[in-house]
Amino acid sequence: MELDRRPEPEGCLTAAIRVPVRIVVLVVVLPVRMVWDALSWVGRQFYRYVLTPLGRVVRALAMALFVWPWAGLWRWAVVPAARWVHRWVLTPLGHPMGALGRWAGILLGWVGRALFVRPWVALWRYVVVPVVRYGLVIPLVWLYGAVLTPLGHALAWAVRGLGAVLGWLAVKTYRFLLRPFGIALAFPLVVLWRYVLVPVGRALGVVGREIGGAVGVCWRIAGRISRAVGRGLKWLGWNLVGRPVRAAWRWSHDYVLAPAGRAVADAARGVRAALRSARATVRDTRREVWRALFGGPAPVEAREPIGARARTLGSTTTVPEVAPEPEISLRKQG
Repeated sequence: MELDRRPEPEGCLTAAIRVPVRIVVLVVVLPVRMVWDALSWVGRQFYRYVLTPLGRVVRALAMALFVWPWAGLWRWAVVPAARWVHRWVLTPLGHPMGALGRWAGILLGWVGRALFVRPWVALWRYVVVPVVRYGLVIPLVWLYGAVLTPLGHALAWAVRGLGAVLGWLAVKTYRFLLRPFGIALAFPLVVLWRYVLVPVGRALGVVGREIGGAVGVCWRIAGRISRAVGRGLKWLGWNLVGRPVRAAWRWSHDYVLAPAGRAVADAARGVRAALRSARATVRDTRREVWRALFGGPAPVEAREPIGARARTLGSTTTVPEVAPEPEISLRKQG
């Protein structure tokens, strides 16, 4: 039989309780929901920007300190040493020892069967089994069939008769003694349940149901209010702090940091070009002074790079290449 699940009609008591209860519950629930939403947002931000990077750092440190050294030791030291020992020590020793163990096992098995297995098998087959069969099993089977079975049938018949007598006595006792007493005791309880407890329980159920529904509705309303307040605070924070900071950063980047960076880069390139030109001039001057004083080519220092020498056509001599003068390019700033 299917139960009727249609909602019961609401009475005036329900309508009178619903609105005040929801108003009171909304006043109580709204601060709790706003505090809950704020704590949830703080927890998410703490997890995202503190715990997650900290966990990654701790994981990287743990891998670098405890995993990678042992993995490298295992891969590059333990495994090659174990392979070498297995190939050149254990395998040559294992084959003779295995053959010796097989022959020793065969010999010990034959000796064990001859000394321990066959005597006990003969003792069990020709001594123990006949004694147990004719001295214990056959007498027990005869005792069960000739004595215990008839005695059990007689006891069962007696128990069934005694149970029938006791049942008849119990029925007569309930019918003539306990039933009138039970009716006299149960009637006030039925009246109390039907006309007092059931109406009070229904009223309390209506109140509890309305309080539960009011808590759910007010929790959702408080959530919407809390989200609206959060969006408003976010908008105020962005327009009062975030937008001016972003505008100041863009202005400083476009008009201060970027031109200064370009100027520093151009100055650095100019300084490097001037240093290269000065080093080339010093090398040429030193070579000319050496050639004028000693009349031969100047020795090449280890710090000076030796350029590639080009070969002339039709000969095996090489001519040193002369490095071109570096050009200093000045980029026009926009």
